Amino acid sequence: MSARREFLGRIAVLGAAAAFPARLAAQGAKPYRIDVHHHLMYPGYLDEVAGRRAGSTFKWSPQMSIEDMDRSGIALSVLSLIQPSAVTPDVEKGRRIARASNEYGAQLARDHKGRFASFATLPLLDTEGSLKEIAYALDALKADGIGLMTSYQDKYLGDPSFGPVWEELNRRKAVVYTHPLSPECCRNIRSDVPLRIRLAMERAVSVPNSIM
Repeated sequence: MSARREFLGRIAVLGAAAAFPARLAAQGAKPYRIDVHHHLMYPGYLDEVAGRRAGSTFKWSPQMSIEDMDRSGIALSVLSLIQPSAVTPDVEKGRRIARASNEYGAQLARDHKGRFASFATLPLLDTEGSLKEIAYALDALKADGIGLMTSYQDKYLGDPSFGPVWEELNRRKAVVYTHPLSPECCRNIRSDVPLRIRLAMERAVSVPNSIM
């Protein structure tokens, strides 16, 4: 059985447990949940992004996550890098961020087996770097899938330039998770714009082109 099937099977089993907490409680079993929106932040990440989006006061550690998981009845969290992820026009920086995040996530999954899985990060604006990172993350690190932002600077996921990446992910039948991120064009909308207009603008810019 492939690693992808094992991962999906684990989600199905734990997801079923989460759907029937009363029945499980009656049987004396502990209900389990899976958190697929669970961010990691590797040491030095805030320095790399200079406080952009993640915020210079953001605090995180694996132990903090596990404690929160235990309080919330979460058995497994699938880790993905906090925004802005590897969204940068600097090719080397994007590759460095993706590699550091993916290796850190893989290490956490090994160190806390059964508590953490990982969605690998890609420097999506860099096609060559993304294809290399897909191979390394899925083949060497055994990541459970790929975690992407919904936009990369001025490009949505439906941008034709991302085509080779989608083709490779489709060939591998990879699991892909997406996290919202405002495009460069539409951040910091003026606060004095009426709410109904702001909401309409946000809806208009949040719908990506059709993905192949």
